[in-house]
Amino acid sequence: MSRPGSNRDLSEAFQDFLTGCAKFVFGLGALVSLVAIGLLILTAFRVGGGDTASQVASTKEALNNVDMFAKILEIGILAVVVGSTYLFWGEELLGATQLLVAGALYFAPLYLPNLISNTSNEAVGAAFGAIQMGGTILGGIAVLVLSADILTRVRNRVKNGTKADQLKYGKGIKEEADKQNVFMGKCWQLPYCRKFVRERCPIFHAKRTCWKERVGCMCEEEVIRNAMENKPIPKDALLAANHIPRNHRLSEQQKIDRCKSCVIYNEHQRHKYKLSMPITLFGFVAIYGLFHGPLIAGTEGLTGRINQIVHKATLGATGAYTPPTFFVEMLLAVFFIIALTYAMKILEFLIFKLKV
Repeated sequence: MSRPGSNRDLSEAFQDFLTGCAKFVFGLGALVSLVAIGLLILTAFRVGGGDTASQVASTKEALNNVDMFAKILEIGILAVVVGSTYLFWGEELLGATQLLVAGALYFAPLYLPNLISNTSNEAVGAAFGAIQMGGTILGGIAVLVLSADILTRVRNRVKNGTKADQLKYGKGIKEEADKQNVFMGKCWQLPYCRKFVRERCPIFHAKRTCWKERVGCMCEEEVIRNAMENKPIPKDALLAANHIPRNHRLSEQQKIDRCKSCVIYNEHQRHKYKLSMPITLFGFVAIYGLFHGPLIAGTEGLTGRINQIVHKATLGATGAYTPPTFFVEMLLAVFFIIALTYAMKILEFLIFKLKV
């Protein structure tokens, strides 16, 4: 008969084994990638170097070497992506770091030609192209990783809301057994509104909300005292509104601050977030679909200007380069993912920090 903790020990041992494998793959991939990049640069330097004596390899031989190094680089990059994604999954900088490295490789023709005098050689262009292709592969996978990470975070936000310390429900507060949770409901339709108080609450009978009136059962003692004394409240909404207590000792800003720390109001903010997030996502998807043509044209124009700058900076060594269609689409997707990420952060800041 197996011990109760044996399955857990096996699971932890398997996780440790996977982590060890990921570290090995990541380290080996990084080493292989660096060696391949170094050999590509060395090949370009030897073929395109200014010193005639250094040009020891023929162009055909160099091209064969470049082809081999390019395949090694692609394998190394795949290993780096797999290892780093497993090891650092959930870290906010994972996708951004992968995209940064991809950009450094993709724009290698911007700075590498400064080391070489004869950049018109075919093997030199092939070496730069191999490094650039490595950046393209890394960038494409990094976009997928970043997209998966964002979708995971969005799903968790929808399911669990924001972090508990942002909600500030308050220590020791528990939900009632008869709690309600009407989506985007009024204060008396949300959790933590106690039934005993609700039945004697003038805001409930007036069908209003405590955050609009700036007074409620969680902040105003008169509401609780009236409920404890079983003070009768008219059932008519207009008459019940006259029984809503008004605290003139506090300023309007003090009442607003009091609302922002209320457990019921924070639940209302959580509902706001769950409503606003899919609207934001749909808005980005709609913009992408409706304005895809102009956005692609703008992205192509941006890449064209970058290529012109690279062409001038390298004195024409890189030639006129037209990025493939899939790269332009990928770049536009990267821009949208970055914009969506910041839009989500702004949304969280507005709802959970400023409490608008």
